[in-house]
Amino acid sequence: MASDLRVLLVTYTTLCLFSSICAVFGQQDGVRNDPGAGQIPAAAGWQQTKRDVAPVAGGQGQGPLGGIAAGVGNGAQPQYQQQQKLRINPGQGLGAGQRAFQKPAPGQFDPNQKFDQGNQRPNVGLPGQGPGAGPGGMGGQGQWAPKPVGQQPQGQWQGGQQPQGKPKLGPNRPMRISESPACHDDVANLCGKNALRNNFSILECLQNAGEDGGELSDVCNQFLWSYKYNLTRDVRFDSAAFEVCKPDLKKLPECAAIEKGQGLLLPCLYEVAENITTVQCRQYINRMKAITFSDYRLIKDFYTQCQSDVDKLGCGIVYKKGEETALPHKQGATINCLEKKIEELGETCKKQILRVAELTAEDYHTDRALFFACRDDRERFCEAETAGQGAIYNCLLKHKFKEDMSENCRNKLTTRQKVASVDYKANYRLIRKCKEDMKKTKCAKLRDSQGREFRLSKLLICLEEAKHNDVKLSGDCVAELEETRKSLMEDFMVNPEVITQCKKEMANQCSGLQRGGKTLHCLMKLTQGNPKDPKKLSDNCETALMQLVKTADAGANYRIDKALHKACKPVRDKICKEVEAGDAKVLSCLMEHIYDPEMTKECETELLLLQYFVSRDFKLDPLLYKNCKRDVQDLCFTEDFENSNLPEGVVFACLHRHLHPDDREMTLQPGCQAQVHRLLRQRAVSVHLNPQIEANCRSDIGQYCADKTGKGEELSCLQEHHKELSDDCKSKIGGFTEEEAEDIKMNRKLMAACAPMIKQFCKDFLSKKVDEGAALQCLIDHKNDDEMNEKCQAGIEHFQLIQLQDYRFNFKFKESCRKDVIAFCKTSKDKSSIVNCLSSKVRDDTLKDNPQNISEECRKQLKAELLQRSEDIKLDPELFQGCEDDVKKLCSNLKAGKARILECLRDHRKELGEKCHLKLFNRVKEQAQNVKTDFAFMHSCQRMIKQFCPGTAPDSLFKCLKAHKNEPSFDPNCKAVLTKRSIQKKEDFRLNPRMQKACRRDMPKFCNDILDKSKTKEYQEKSMEGEMLLCLKTKFVVKQLSPDCENYVKDTIQEASLDIRMDPILYRVCKDTARKLCGEQMESPGQGQVEECLKSKLHEGKVHDIKCRMQVIRLLQEGRADIHVDTLLYKACALDIKHFCVGIPQGEGRQMSCILEALEDTTIKLHPDCRRMLAERKETWSYAVKESPPGSLSDLAAMVNASEARGYFLTVLLVIIGVLFFGGLCCGRATKRIRAELKNK
Repeated sequence: MASDLRVLLVTYTTLCLFSSICAVFGQQDGVRNDPGAGQIPAAAGWQQTKRDVAPVAGGQGQGPLGGIAAGVGNGAQPQYQQQQKLRINPGQGLGAGQRAFQKPAPGQFDPNQKFDQGNQRPNVGLPGQGPGAGPGGMGGQGQWAPKPVGQQPQGQWQGGQQPQGKPKLGPNRPMRISESPACHDDVANLCGKNALRNNFSILECLQNAGEDGGELSDVCNQFLWSYKYNLTRDVRFDSAAFEVCKPDLKKLPECAAIEKGQGLLLPCLYEVAENITTVQCRQYINRMKAITFSDYRLIKDFYTQCQSDVDKLGCGIVYKKGEETALPHKQGATINCLEKKIEELGETCKKQILRVAELTAEDYHTDRALFFACRDDRERFCEAETAGQGAIYNCLLKHKFKEDMSENCRNKLTTRQKVASVDYKANYRLIRKCKEDMKKTKCAKLRDSQGREFRLSKLLICLEEAKHNDVKLSGDCVAELEETRKSLMEDFMVNPEVITQCKKEMANQCSGLQRGGKTLHCLMKLTQGNPKDPKKLSDNCETALMQLVKTADAGANYRIDKALHKACKPVRDKICKEVEAGDAKVLSCLMEHIYDPEMTKECETELLLLQYFVSRDFKLDPLLYKNCKRDVQDLCFTEDFENSNLPEGVVFACLHRHLHPDDREMTLQPGCQAQVHRLLRQRAVSVHLNPQIEANCRSDIGQYCADKTGKGEELSCLQEHHKELSDDCKSKIGGFTEEEAEDIKMNRKLMAACAPMIKQFCKDFLSKKVDEGAALQCLIDHKNDDEMNEKCQAGIEHFQLIQLQDYRFNFKFKESCRKDVIAFCKTSKDKSSIVNCLSSKVRDDTLKDNPQNISEECRKQLKAELLQRSEDIKLDPELFQGCEDDVKKLCSNLKAGKARILECLRDHRKELGEKCHLKLFNRVKEQAQNVKTDFAFMHSCQRMIKQFCPGTAPDSLFKCLKAHKNEPSFDPNCKAVLTKRSIQKKEDFRLNPRMQKACRRDMPKFCNDILDKSKTKEYQEKSMEGEMLLCLKTKFVVKQLSPDCENYVKDTIQEASLDIRMDPILYRVCKDTARKLCGEQMESPGQGQVEECLKSKLHEGKVHDIKCRMQVIRLLQEGRADIHVDTLLYKACALDIKHFCVGIPQGEGRQMSCILEALEDTTIKLHPDCRRMLAERKETWSYAVKESPPGSLSDLAAMVNASEARGYFLTVLLVIIGVLFFGGLCCGRATKRIRAELKNK
């Protein structure tokens, strides 16, 4: 109130000092010449509200003339009385001098009545009330419209009438607007019978006429135009402005130099309003704006520069029947109409529209369209807000999408926002709060190619980039930036580019969706497309949406996108509550936990929509931008990347490439590496978050993965069909899968399924930022543990199958064997063939005792790969394809995994088809070469290995376990597998690396025919059935083997003495006989009792099968050669041998001869069991000698001589000789007869 009083006092005193002004305002023959009389209503008795500028106390004006033009009379002064309405008697006015500021007399006034600046509508007094006249005052009973200055603009008027030429002069007599013939009826109809004769009050009433439901006549409209036109160009107002704004004009020489009375001073002050500091001057300017901006023709240069656009766009006649309510003084609506169509305006008119928007930005009263549309909403939502400094605008925007916000007000706010998006200076609060920051960051000086200031979007981007570059912005500026960015994401109507470029999509795809972010999110969903119709959004529309997300900097704060904030706030409060709400890390945290049970479908959907755009411009991810900006400049050769229009995702692709650079290239800084890995993990959720993959795989997705719409399913599907993909897509998916293999955190589905298992088994590997495949290998190692859940196991197997398609999909294998693959397996294509190639090379080098060509690191990793392959037949494509029919036939009841199928095939190896037998035989050979690649063996015996054979070399592991297999604590499962493997090794020397190595010289020497036989095609597909071992055993008996081979054969015979199954030929030919004669012992064949039974049955003559009898005899002969190979006999006589045969070396039957001599010596007392068994052996050996076939002619002669039928054999032999002799005599020569001379040549 005090500041308004000062404005009035200064203005009034100033006017009285100028004689010319006083003369004009004084009485002239009873006529009062007042070109603006009553233009500002009296303030007497007005109630000031805390949100409105206080009215002037004294006179009837609120403006700088403060009611002076109302006249000063001799009537009683009105006295203020609370709870009464203002009442002014006829002739009552204001006195001159100090009396002008005395309290008004009691009148009719409602102290609870509220007014807005420019919208005060007090209850009017009784008829005839008006300003009075008094001595020394500025009396007079009326007002008249003076001759206008200059030519009146050619505006369009309702009804087709236009005011032509200059406004006509009214008669030189007192005239109030209410008494004007042009407006008398309008005032009576629209302002009531009790309307004040104060011209400004009536002007307010008539300006509000359109809003209150009435219509001004054309003649009244023309009269008011003339009145305001002259008012804004009156020299007295310039004089008042010079006085009120005197301190500021001293600092504004460009305005101080303007000649008075030209109507140019106020426009100049408008232009520099932001530099005006005195309260009185700012109030004066704001009050005059309410008049100036009510009609576009009153604005300097506006008419001349916008008339063509007004005509072209039909904005001259704004109100048409059926359309929205007309705005006050129809030509004020012209500004609003042009604002709505700002994108269609010419450059000069657009500049004028933006200029008006800038000038009306501070106080919403000056934007007449918005003011009238939002009066009720202002009272409803913003009653406590004080007008000015953009406060009402801001308040209304916060409530823009409240259900009880009027649609008209919402639309006008949108129009205002659209203009502000084109010219950031139209956003007063942003400019005021960020003014110093704009100077500091040089964002205020930005210009486009034509020298114009950048749009709001450019300013927001500039300030946000400065913030991301660690420039400290003020708190007020940061808060205002956030509010501005929220408004952009909330309403698509605020974004002209989106409306223009996405018109078709909004009409066809998003019909019925309106504001509150719904349309924007509908458009954003179209970017996800459909596998069958992947491109639903035009490139231009997507570009517009991208620019919007960039402008709003939605990637820096999840609260910017209200739909996202609403959907994800409950999730954030649970799983990301430790992250500050406005931090960019919130979005990152949500993405990291997208597979968590707490993640809702709504939050996931909104999150992925935003991430689609963030993933296409690395500047939209503040964490990546901050940590990798320097790397981009140094490594990607894009120094001007911030202002260049690079293809989508190209910068991140460059960073990704340098994550694992070649030797010649530089690598990323650690901070940038961590961010790149973070994004790789987060973007593995969806193919849409990987621009390079999406762009190159659209057709492949439609062809192979049309039905895969779940989270991460499209990427998994593409990985499964890697071999069938197009070349470009295959390359991108291959690179993606390589990254997944390196960092298990990228495999989001596997991480979600295996999170508890990782914590239980592999938590140590996750301490690194990138585990380099170690965590995945750990999970594979524990895949078949009892504690492993099925969901995680299935995820591991799925990724193992994907890895089979390319060896590079296994990070550790790729890094370990890259050079070996290049050197030895160039022609191999997939991982399975490469593993076969490397494995064969290792096996061959081992068997030939050659130095290993495959590196040690690669061999180590190769063992792991072979072990995985033996665990599940599906991980061995070659074997699976070769044995698919056999698996269905023989193993259909078994579930894959834990080597079940492979063991089933081994058990039924004699029933397999030729193709399957060959494939299986090759796999068994590989496993025999290194037992650590035999999953069934390693899985069953892992605990026993730790207990009995820790640190044992792989080639000795089998032997070590066999030595302990009869220990009481030995695991039965391990023992069963160990026995099975031993039997198979004995059956075929090709499965027995130890035999091949120990007897490599003996086999070609004594058993070459068997070696040649094994190389034939027939025996490549079937087992040798123990033939090689039998050959070597026969040489063992006659002591012809080399020491290494002899030791091996001796161990084999010793093992077979306890288990008949370890002697393949004996078991094959005597199996039926043993079951018939030794059925009880066959139930537990590993105790050596079956062999003892057969020996005793042979002695008893019960073994009738000649083949079986010969094998049992062989068994006896082998035992006689060395007591150690007859395990039961040695066990019974071990103490006696130590006692009586001390010093006698082992081997060549020496200890056996010693103990037999002790048996014959009556002075030596042997252990009863030893004596009994030795006696039985002697008898059996004697019988065996009789039954054994002769090994030579001397053996044969001895046998015949010992036979009781030796006479018979001799007679037969003599008969045969005699027949041959007499046959020759009778038949003569068998050769041709020739002459003697020919024979003697």
